[in-house]
Amino acid sequence: MDPLLSHRLEDSIARWGQLWDVPKLAAATSLRVSTRFRRSLGSYRASRREITLAAWLVDEPTPLLDEVLCHEAAHAAVHLTYGTGKRPHGREWRDFMARAGMPARVRIPESELPPSRLSAGRPSAPVWEHRCPVCQATRFAKTRVSRWRCLACRQAGRSGRLVIARAASPLAVGG
Repeated sequence: MDPLLSHRLEDSIARWGQLWDVPKLAAATSLRVSTRFRRSLGSYRASRREITLAAWLVDEPTPLLDEVLCHEAAHAAVHLTYGTGKRPHGREWRDFMARAGMPARVRIPESELPPSRLSAGRPSAPVWEHRCPVCQATRFAKTRVSRWRCLACRQAGRSGRLVIARAASPLAVGG
């Protein structure tokens, strides 16, 4: 991480710590970057007192960087102030976010992500087609579900066993 950016982020944490009356926040919390995040933008691990940010947020700074850092710093502040046992996005966390002037949201709409991060460019999760070989009844799922049976065939005394095959999406099959 760029040393100037790292210093700016640490200053932000210290500023929020003062605002939230948790002066030890910056000193008690470490900051790191990870290239392993695919869906998450950041995380706070209480056991390590460590905030981790997605590398792309730091590499391509956007307005989201401050919001994500504040989000995770608020988790750290809740942990340092109240200990464990509080809901992750409970009243205490929402209060810290409001005092920092940040939205207390858990998910970021795709419309606010940079084009390089949109899921449209990524392959979608495989979809499994479960089809009855007798009556052709079909169900789709993200995972294979071998316990499913065709109800109509079961009621007619047959096994109802479905044939399971990978499909691109429910809209691409049949139609």
